[in-house]
Amino acid sequence: MNNKKIKTMKSKSIIGVALAAIFTMGLTTSCEDMFNIESSRVIYEENHNLNSTADSAYTTTGILQCVREIADRYVLLGEVRGDLVDINDLTKTSLRNLAEFNFEDDNEYLNIRDYYAVINNCNYALAKMDTTLAHNNERVMIDEYAAILGIRAWTYTQLAINYGKVPYFTEPITTVADSEKEYPMLDIKEMAQELIPQLIPYIDYELPVFTEEKEQAYPILQLVLADLYLWSGDYANAWETYWDYMTTNKDFNLVYGKENSLENFRGYMGMNGAATTAEQTLNGVITESTAAWFSYFSQIKSTTLGFENLSFITMESSSADGKVSELANLFISLDNTHQLNASAYLKEISGAQSYIKATVDKENKKTKNYTINVMAGGDQRYKYYNVTRSTDGKTFDLYAKMGNASTSLTSGEINYITPQINIYRRSIVYLRAAEALNALAKEQGSDSLAVMSFNLLKDAYKVFFPKGHVLEEELQQAFIGVHGRGCGDVYLDTAVYVLKPNVIAQRLYNDPEQTVTFNDTIDYIDELIIDELAMESALEGNRFGDLIRFAERRGEPEFLAKRVASRKGKAHVDEDLYNKLMDKANWYLPIK
Repeated sequence: MNNKKIKTMKSKSIIGVALAAIFTMGLTTSCEDMFNIESSRVIYEENHNLNSTADSAYTTTGILQCVREIADRYVLLGEVRGDLVDINDLTKTSLRNLAEFNFEDDNEYLNIRDYYAVINNCNYALAKMDTTLAHNNERVMIDEYAAILGIRAWTYTQLAINYGKVPYFTEPITTVADSEKEYPMLDIKEMAQELIPQLIPYIDYELPVFTEEKEQAYPILQLVLADLYLWSGDYANAWETYWDYMTTNKDFNLVYGKENSLENFRGYMGMNGAATTAEQTLNGVITESTAAWFSYFSQIKSTTLGFENLSFITMESSSADGKVSELANLFISLDNTHQLNASAYLKEISGAQSYIKATVDKENKKTKNYTINVMAGGDQRYKYYNVTRSTDGKTFDLYAKMGNASTSLTSGEINYITPQINIYRRSIVYLRAAEALNALAKEQGSDSLAVMSFNLLKDAYKVFFPKGHVLEEELQQAFIGVHGRGCGDVYLDTAVYVLKPNVIAQRLYNDPEQTVTFNDTIDYIDELIIDELAMESALEGNRFGDLIRFAERRGEPEFLAKRVASRKGKAHVDEDLYNKLMDKANWYLPIK
């Protein structure tokens, strides 16, 4: 730990005396037993060490059960306080207070104890797991150990993002005396300095697999590390770590069959399961898109396209089996009784985009003559996950991204579930890499790095193949920029989505004649990235944290405040909320 004086706080008021009890073996149903010192499932540390593969498997599974308890909050705390979600007349008080940044009353979503249940069980497992145990000269527990390190680091990161400064400890609390000790209070940057050295030695280990196709059920340690670099302001290491993951990890493969003579290209940004999204929705709104959106997030790895979802928390479809998410019910209803909506601001961001349609001159294909049509269809992803319904003569929208409908939206009987809550997706890695690279470009005064950052949005082929490739036509279709997922053939656009002075000046100053500087170019790319994060990753739990990170890096509280205060549209800014959020102290949740 660094030597500077850090504020401390007794954990008793936060974690509770009940954390003197540690449970590991036998946890198969719920995390709640951890807080009941009378529970038969509680096993005290002096009675148990983790010295078998069965022990490590049960322990890791039990920790994942604890993670499920905070999964909904990961999304709700990250989105309800942001600019992409809005409340309505039916929103319950606890969510309304989150959205309005009123934290005086008791709130079910402010319970910090569940996070420390995850952390304390991780601490116990890491302290007790015998990582030297070997079979056929292989360390049989080391993968579980690495996975648990990643879970703990990710959970601490979420705490620091949401609460500002939080108690930090790495030894298990197993007695009442332990729970009454004073522990250092760390913010996200201080937390990163503690966690980064813990993760570095383990980034190359494979995550454990207990059931088929479930290896994504852990926060990916290398991406948690990259995020920590990004939050700490170490943009060189952040970019390098994201880039390494994109170009070496098997889940970023592009593998074509032999007939295409393409094999093992790493880092692609294909459309995957949503390949036809833009084409399907350009001329109208899909009203039954929920199932299609989730096919885009399929848990099953394609033999040719790899994963879109890289890491997620699985949720149960029935309370009899375990933790069921409430997210779908909050956002989706047949009769307009849902509690949360897509914001008008998100609709404005999406609607302001230009859809680019390129038509090839088939007679002279080799000359690459394209007719470029700039269409006013807006970004198509919004239409894909924002469903329009009508009932009793009233038309309303549903934010259907987080629900998987078992029957048609037009039927009278429906069962919505949230089967998984995404932590990392391919596009999220691209966008955070672009953010790190743009910040690094500013640090180094590098135009070339800024252009690379921009091309992760516009034309990723140029980033992964800077010297070109003989298979350019095929690869450009596979290595698209993230913006192409909703806006068509963006990589061919020469007028709208470009790094040109007049375009930059119009965006930043509303005056195309204004002279722009290098820093203006950096700010312009920042604006594009934060908008792209909105269109691509809306309602996945990251938004408020993204706004904090951008605002802090730029030294501009207004970057966050003006967006959140504009939920109802740029013409309807909530001045009271804006003024409240200009004070950074109001960004963070109280520890209760």
